[in-house]
Amino acid sequence: MRRERLRAMPDAAALAALYAVPHQHTRWADHRLRVAVTAAVGRHMAPHGASVADLSCGDGTIAREMATGGDLYLGDFAPGYDICGPIEETVFDIPYVDVFICSETIEHLDDPDGVLAAIRTKARMLILSTPDGEWDSNNPEHVWGWDAEAVEMILRAEGWVPAVHTTLDLRPAGFVYSYQIWGCT
Repeated sequence: MRRERLRAMPDAAALAALYAVPHQHTRWADHRLRVAVTAAVGRHMAPHGASVADLSCGDGTIAREMATGGDLYLGDFAPGYDICGPIEETVFDIPYVDVFICSETIEHLDDPDGVLAAIRTKARMLILSTPDGEWDSNNPEHVWGWDAEAVEMILRAEGWVPAVHTTLDLRPAGFVYSYQIWGCT
């Protein structure tokens, strides 16, 4: 098991500059693949008509693909949504939902454990993706790196039970990341 803090959390001004606009996943081929696989795991886990929340939604693709008639709550740190601000705060602004999506988010947080614990009080299921084994990232947005064993320990410690886990390793194709994707109850 390995979990490492990669760098200090950026200050408020740096965060505002980094997240001035919502993330558009279609800009990168590896993100298109990761979003497709994450959405497939979410559709497998979520019943038809489930309420879905994603408060770090970027362009909202995963949540929109999963929303099948239930309520949909979208938000982001970047402006552009009714729910806007740090997930550490906005998680308390939504009602209890069937599914909460946390895709490529926890590696950006100062206290990922605390956020996953807060989400546990607001959702029945969790769909999570995060890089796998990111130890020497040049990405200034990533505060944490971990392997799947460490993420599983965090999930279980915060009350989540992993039901689905897969790894999407795109490094052999020349991409930077291997992604771990989780579906939890």
